Amino acid sequence: MAGSPFSLTILGARGSVPVSGSEYIKYGGATSCYMLEAGNQVVFLDAGTGIIDAPSLDDKEGIYVVMSHPHLDHIIGLPFFPELSKKDRKITLYGRQANGRSIEAQIEKAYSPPYWPLTIAEYPSNFVYVDLELPLSILNGRDVILIEGMEVRHPGGCLALSVTYEGKKVVYVTDCEIGESLSDRLVRFSKNADVLLCDAQYTSAEYENRKGFGHSTPEMAIELYKASEAGRLLLIHHDPKHRDSDLEKLEAEIGDKNIAFARSGMRIEIT
Repeated sequence: MAGSPFSLTILGARGSVPVSGSEYIKYGGATSCYMLEAGNQVVFLDAGTGIIDAPSLDDKEGIYVVMSHPHLDHIIGLPFFPELSKKDRKITLYGRQANGRSIEAQIEKAYSPPYWPLTIAEYPSNFVYVDLELPLSILNGRDVILIEGMEVRHPGGCLALSVTYEGKKVVYVTDCEIGESLSDRLVRFSKNADVLLCDAQYTSAEYENRKGFGHSTPEMAIELYKASEAGRLLLIHHDPKHRDSDLEKLEAEIGDKNIAFARSGMRIEIT
């Protein structure tokens, strides 16, 4: 389907825990969830509370959720994903094995009694877990949605993910501590991305006391953006204590029209 639409919608870009209130309206308080629409297929990157606000997907043939890692802020919205309540709706969740445990075992442990009244598999939808093997190809007519990944530095592990469709590429680098030395491998992985989503949870001053926590600063993300020659940079995984005014100030200091802090509800047409 040449020329099929390819778009990115930010459903949640907050890190660690969801937040609410008048100080978090512009950039949003929902945790990590990014929706990619490629023709009649839709791919969600992570399932934080942002997935709760996913639009109706009745016109889509395939729904896929690809996990960077299963930390709570990235899976906490899954039980409230509206498509789960639609009888026989096919949903496929991909995530990698960890410590010999399948992605199904990891998530069902979080969502089962006594922590949750039912498992995800017990919802009305036809929900399928698949242990992620990369690269992953999802067919869309005669075209392919190609998903690739690489390990990044984060406690417990995390995957950076790239999604390529019809020659356009979105790279998702969440929960990644780039640190003081930019990895050549990460630069190659992100090379020429049309949109680069990159962790920038801490200010430089905050980072001094949070080294080893597995997150980056705007300066680190910008270094990756420039080295990879990406077209556009969206800074993500906002610290729950960073208010709209804080992010606005940081954005103004950066002063680049191609660099912004991601906002919930933001939609970007990539084709």
